[in-house]
Amino acid sequence: MLKVLNWDDGNHQGNDGSDSIRAPHIGTPDDYVRAFGAIELSSCERDMLRAHAKAPGREITGLSLANTVGHFGCRIGNKKYGRLAAKVATAAGLPICATDVSDYLAAIFTLADGKQSDGEDWHWVMHDNVAKALEQAGMI
Repeated sequence: MLKVLNWDDGNHQGNDGSDSIRAPHIGTPDDYVRAFGAIELSSCERDMLRAHAKAPGREITGLSLANTVGHFGCRIGNKKYGRLAAKVATAAGLPICATDVSDYLAAIFTLADGKQSDGEDWHWVMHDNVAKALEQAGMI
């Protein structure tokens, strides 16, 4: 059973998330800007972040993430995105979400809320604070 802290990062309150209640694994826009500046991002990682931020409703699947960087299969997309998310979480000083899924899937909750589809793929909706940080950092 998936146990995810489901606190909002300000998505529905129309603010920047800095004064709203959010789960500990979700950073502020400043946390993410600082992390993006501190880590070395490969072109593939940048492409995945851009694709996610520009997807309709900022919702994307692991399969789409894999296709974005020229790979096939939802597992590889989720794994690559999870490695990126772990780097971001570490640089931002954020804990990995407490879930009973694999480490790389748990790390993605730092960037997005996720739901497993009927198969083995996941649907990810990027947190507002991540999208704001990508904008502030000039990445989208």
